[in-house]
Amino acid sequence: MSEPARHRSTRGTAPPDPDPVAVRMPIKDLESLMAEVCAAAGVSEEESSRVVRHYLAGELRGKPSHGVAKFAFESRFFPERQAPPEVVRERGVFAVINAHREIGPLSADFAVRVAVERARLFGAGMVGMINTQRYGILADWSEAIARRGLIGIAMNTSRAEAVAAGGRTPVVGVNPLSFALPTLDEPLGADMGTTLAPMGVLWEHRRSGRPLPPRCFVDADGQPTRDPNDAVCAVVFGDHRGFALSLLLQALTGSLFGFPMGSDVDGTYTTGYAFIALDPDFVGPERTAAAANTRLVKQLRAASTADGDTWRLPGEQARVLAAAARAAGVVEIPAPVLARLRARAAGDFTSD
Repeated sequence: MSEPARHRSTRGTAPPDPDPVAVRMPIKDLESLMAEVCAAAGVSEEESSRVVRHYLAGELRGKPSHGVAKFAFESRFFPERQAPPEVVRERGVFAVINAHREIGPLSADFAVRVAVERARLFGAGMVGMINTQRYGILADWSEAIARRGLIGIAMNTSRAEAVAAGGRTPVVGVNPLSFALPTLDEPLGADMGTTLAPMGVLWEHRRSGRPLPPRCFVDADGQPTRDPNDAVCAVVFGDHRGFALSLLLQALTGSLFGFPMGSDVDGTYTTGYAFIALDPDFVGPERTAAAANTRLVKQLRAASTADGDTWRLPGEQARVLAAAARAAGVVEIPAPVLARLRARAAGDFTSD
């Protein structure tokens, strides 16, 4: 049985204020409820398992903005899927996919397979995808590539909802990036947005009325605000250096594949995605890349210890959080998110 509980802690790059009440729920019960949502949208059992696993991974890894709350939001669009994704253009290392409005985790699975196939043939696979529903954490896809012995990169653009520090006119999207390197153990990598907080934080705070994390969003005049109803843009991290990185990601998920950029991205189905797989065996035929990366991990861990554990390897905390949640067998979900899930499971795919 579920029971009300205090929210243990906030999580993510820019943690929101804690919810006053969350629901402590067995993970198995949550998985079953999410599967009911998929079934109500006409998603097959096999596909449902993949979708639920993806969004639950985001939640357990400590990224609630890309976990169950995002599943509750994105599931509104599940009934809009039209056909399986297909490759519509390909040449050498490149391929372009029309996802036909497929559910995000399912279209991303397809894109990863195409990227890996091309990397096996050519040493690199660079895949652009458009006309898809959204997914949650990017790490799932970069790590899926790395577990095949390849360097994996996943990224996407979004609507123009981000500004450089001090700006007020948005041109770039939130533009997240994830990379993963193969090792002899778990992949070494990172999953990050190029803004101080993802837009999902803004949407959830508008629903709850809670104040936004400080200095992460600005109003129409470019002034920092914690009022979710006044906020219009997320702020790019790292001042102009972060903004320059965001511009690069904009091009790699936009003009490289002929996809919209800037204000031309007007919604979900004009958002561009990119998946890159690089095969180190093509340039290092001794097949030593995974071993070399493993040695690097050991050196990084030793350096962290020597520095007094003042920093950690990218992705490490997320795995620790997920393992702890799995061991406990429970997760805390904000009560309003749980209410939306139950409405979806009952067939309501219009309300939010």
